[in-house]
Amino acid sequence: MMAQRVLELALCTVRDKKAALVARGRAMQAVSRYPGFVSWRAVTACEMTDLLADLVEWETLDAAEAAGQRVLNDPEFTPYMAAITRVRLMQHFVTEQQI
Repeated sequence: MMAQRVLELALCTVRDKKAALVARGRAMQAVSRYPGFVSWRAVTACEMTDLLADLVEWETLDAAEAAGQRVLNDPEFTPYMAAITRVRLMQHFVTEQQI
């Protein structure tokens, strides 16, 4: 039986949205090369101009957690972290139902 994939949801406030979006693009490219990476859906809030969300899919929770440690020292990810003023939510989820 295959392990269930994990969805990582990060909801963040940024100070400079334009700079954050550029930095996020670089971060996405870096993370796409990490072991266990499946996909990254980057979205922005319609009602709050300073709110971004990232939904990253990983093969396993271990891969997601390892990536969480790796980004702390990845120079391609540093500008995105610097653009974030507040992490409102950072959690890992598994899919229970889908239609």
